[in-house]
Amino acid sequence: MALWTEVARRIAYLARRLRFDQELSDEIHSHIDARADDLEREGLSRADALAKARREFGSCLHVQEETRAAWQFRWLEDVCADLRYAARAFSRNGAFALTAICCLALGIGANTSMFSVAMEVLFSEPSCRDPQSLVQLQTGGGGFCPTPQYRFLRDARVFDGLAGMNIGEVVNWRDANDSYRLAGTRVTSNFFEVTGVPVAIGRPFQSGESQVAVVTHGFWTRRLGGDPNVLGRRLVLDGQPNTIVGVLPPNHRNLAGFGFTPDVYLTMESAEYILYARLPQGMTPQAATARLVAACREMDHVFSNENRKWAQDVAVFAVGGVERLRAEGGSTGAKGGLTPIVAFFVMLQLVTGLVLLIACANVSSLLLARAFSRSRELAIRSSLGGSRGRIIRQLLAESLLLAGCGTGAGLAINIWLTRLLSGVRLPLPLPIEFLIEPDRRLLTYSIGIAVVVTLAAGLVPAIRGTSHALGGILKEHEPQVGSRRWSLRNSLVVMQLAVSIVLMCGGLLFVRNLLHARSLNPGFDTAHTVWATFRAIPASCTPERFTSLTDEALERLQGRPGIEAVSPARAVPLQSPWRVGGEVRPDTGDRSIHAQYNFNAVGPEYFRVMRIPILQGRAFLDSDRTGSPTVVVLNENLARHLFGSVSPIGHTIRLPENVVAMVVGVARNSKYFIMGEENPMALYEPYAQYPNGMRFAHFLVRARRSAEDIVHEVDRTLSALDPTAAVETKTMRDALQFSLLPSRVGASVLGAMALLGLALASVGLYGTLLYAISRRVREIGLRMALGASPGSILRMVAGQSLLLAATGTAIGLGLSLVAVRPLSMFLVPEVRPTDAVNFVVVACGLGLVAALATISPTVRALRVDPVEALRHD
Repeated sequence: MALWTEVARRIAYLARRLRFDQELSDEIHSHIDARADDLEREGLSRADALAKARREFGSCLHVQEETRAAWQFRWLEDVCADLRYAARAFSRNGAFALTAICCLALGIGANTSMFSVAMEVLFSEPSCRDPQSLVQLQTGGGGFCPTPQYRFLRDARVFDGLAGMNIGEVVNWRDANDSYRLAGTRVTSNFFEVTGVPVAIGRPFQSGESQVAVVTHGFWTRRLGGDPNVLGRRLVLDGQPNTIVGVLPPNHRNLAGFGFTPDVYLTMESAEYILYARLPQGMTPQAATARLVAACREMDHVFSNENRKWAQDVAVFAVGGVERLRAEGGSTGAKGGLTPIVAFFVMLQLVTGLVLLIACANVSSLLLARAFSRSRELAIRSSLGGSRGRIIRQLLAESLLLAGCGTGAGLAINIWLTRLLSGVRLPLPLPIEFLIEPDRRLLTYSIGIAVVVTLAAGLVPAIRGTSHALGGILKEHEPQVGSRRWSLRNSLVVMQLAVSIVLMCGGLLFVRNLLHARSLNPGFDTAHTVWATFRAIPASCTPERFTSLTDEALERLQGRPGIEAVSPARAVPLQSPWRVGGEVRPDTGDRSIHAQYNFNAVGPEYFRVMRIPILQGRAFLDSDRTGSPTVVVLNENLARHLFGSVSPIGHTIRLPENVVAMVVGVARNSKYFIMGEENPMALYEPYAQYPNGMRFAHFLVRARRSAEDIVHEVDRTLSALDPTAAVETKTMRDALQFSLLPSRVGASVLGAMALLGLALASVGLYGTLLYAISRRVREIGLRMALGASPGSILRMVAGQSLLLAATGTAIGLGLSLVAVRPLSMFLVPEVRPTDAVNFVVVACGLGLVAALATISPTVRALRVDPVEALRHD
């Protein structure tokens, strides 16, 4: 208790230090005046009495310091005093301080901005009540649970509450005479009650309630015009009226994370749900897992299924942080499915970290020059009794002040950049929107960055500067001729140039990747192809009715002018790929072959529309329908994988679904999943032989001329089929922008960071050369007085620049050979991380920048006047 009382007393002093100092001064003077009064009564004059009283009392300043020490945090006072001294010193050299702060602000701003984006995408805090007691469940090895099993677990009352959510739902919104596709999230009616997701306007769902909707703030403002009377308004969704009962707050974050922002939450029942449970107070995740396993064993008896055991691979995950990443991997059925996303952000964070490293090296070089220029001052301080540790502390205080100001400016850049990103919807199949805001994680990270920058930029200059100062006490001048070829400043410049080489190699790789991806032939035609999606309302459209609509759509589109061919498809390459994996057994052998391939069900005209040649056999025919023998077309890679060098035409294969199909054709390879995939395998089935229970179809339309000419015609034709259906039409070229998004982001971020790093490194090289010239003015003057030609002076300065640039380039290229190899997972096959052209271009670029940075110092060296130089001090 005494300790906390002491701490509270010292904190209270900070709030009233001016008043304390005044009261202390008054008390000291009252003591002196009282003693002077006594002496005056003894016969001394007033002046003599005051003088003697002051002598007897001693140093007033010393007494004040000792008295304050009992009330102060001494270390805090010392730090504040050092910072005040540093601020006064920098105010006399504003250009130096501004240069250092700008360098740090750029590096810290880029680094913290990438940190904010990564935290928002990967670790954003979901909008819910008490997220620590809310968990996501995994049963039977998957993240999704069918509705009957959800009801069983809910009624079993395993937890305090159990709710379900399905984020992958699309609904048709009928607004007046138009229909639109909305990204919906279907939830159980108790979802808001269990999760505690807040509602800004109106109320959430009530348990057992149906035909109601809660809309997001973005949908309310963008699509409903921010209508203040929105509560009670009806939305016709999938042909059913749903009453709006609430609007979510603008900073709402979905439990699924990753910036997913649906338009509307609905109580429409879904086939399966992601399960969220509210744990009883005090229950640990281990106890929750044990309770869930017991319930799933009972469920295995009720829902007997040989292919799926609900009690296997049961897990309980937190709704945020790393646990959510694991849960999302489980829900997709691929434990490593999120690795590329995490790796992408780790790569970007490392890149911005390298830029910050270059900025720290720049500031360290500036502080080193400043410490050497102050060697006489530091030597005097040392000779007057200042310890080396005390001088280092003062120099570190200057670094801390620069780091603090640079961090503050960097946070301003962070807020500006993140505000540009916030609220922008990315061109992705799912609605992704970031809500990046400053939070405690950013503050903590920024404080850590400031500490690291202080030590990284200031510690070595402080140690070397004090060592130089102590050695300089006994010598007045430095040597007039000659200098060490390798100094600490030179090493810092070499390090900056080497890191810049690594950044430039990465940035150039992504720029080349984007250029190649734009011009890369995906194996099908994009210039003359239009992609249209058609979604009918499932409740009012039977399978027979949807088949009739599909046939009618094909008939109407084929009769339109400007259209050459039309085909339906279950999947669209590079947009909605359908991956299948399993054992495939060809009839040419006695064993099954494991294959993971891209599946698609397409119409007879598909290969003509997409301009994918049939290399062997034939394409599908109109007669390949339900009731006729099952046939398939393989691509080259899958045909080679299953049959080797044997022609597959006429042979049969047994698919993982235990369906036997005859191979009638082999199609040329093309891209299916991503532009950068190598040796992809694919299997096509006839559209008419594959059952469609989703009332959803893609139409691929080939234009006779330009795809843009028929977009509106295709949209009008499909919309006229069924006014309640949602239709979305775009050219295939525009649709491929999604597949180029990783290359665009990588090229933009790495390119910008590479240019920023190169600019900082060139400033460091320029400053080093300029500083070297200023330190060698007398040497240059002496050389010129002894007959040195301008050419020899030019060789001396340019030679130093060439040596630094060449050394930095060599080290950087060596590091790049290792550092850029992991980037291959983001690149198209035509771009190799170790391409020689990449390193040659980067080396030439750095050489050009180094030459430009050398011009000004060289001109300054050539303009040195020998007479003035010999007088230079």
